[in-house]
Amino acid sequence: MKSFGRVWLGAVAAAAVAGAGEISATPIFDQFGPLPQATFGGTGIPNDEVAAGIQIVDGDTTITVAMSATQRFSNPPLTNDSAGTYFATPGSNFGGAGQSSNEGALWNFNYYIEVDGPGKSITDYQFDLFYDFDTAPDNAIGTLGSIDLTASTAALSPPGTTVVQDSQNLLFGFLATPVPGFLSPPAGAFDPDALGEYNFAITVTDPNSGFNVETVAIDVQVVPEPASLALLGLGGLALALRRRR
Repeated sequence: MKSFGRVWLGAVAAAAVAGAGEISATPIFDQFGPLPQATFGGTGIPNDEVAAGIQIVDGDTTITVAMSATQRFSNPPLTNDSAGTYFATPGSNFGGAGQSSNEGALWNFNYYIEVDGPGKSITDYQFDLFYDFDTAPDNAIGTLGSIDLTASTAALSPPGTTVVQDSQNLLFGFLATPVPGFLSPPAGAFDPDALGEYNFAITVTDPNSGFNVETVAIDVQVVPEPASLALLGLGGLALALRRRR
């Protein structure tokens, strides 16, 4: 079993020893790659580069939790380092070619949870999703927003539900609105144009023992658009040439 708190803080401490410039939260997963059964609640959402954690519990029950970040509709595809960090571009729109009536950042975060065991369902375990509005790296888990996926499943889904999945956008207003017993937003507000790092995680806890069962965590780094980087490089080159002259 893995402890989210120990792994998260341990990774930060190790990075601090390596040097302040290298500090970054470390994604947590068992495997990175395709997750064919995941649709993330939509159609056409890529499922070929997903961070997943898989754990066998109670002898014969398999719990799968997974997260990824992908482009929203026809916006530019995200890249990743194959190690749980995704790279997105800043900005917002209505889905690229006006595909939605809701404005969102150019990228979504996705999650998938499944409980596969005789007589078991989502509500037999405690699932919590954590998300970030602060672009500073390595935000402590206590500062992240959280959604009680077990409580929301019990309230909104039929009894015995074994799979819950969705694709969401940090610009959607409900993620900034507290709902007692279900959702606790992080401080501040999400800025789709800001550059920096966002941290996401799902933890699974055994409600009887209180022990952590499984954790998956990813980072999304919002970086300048390639065109902006090119202009920045040209500006730096021009400045260097001017200095030489």
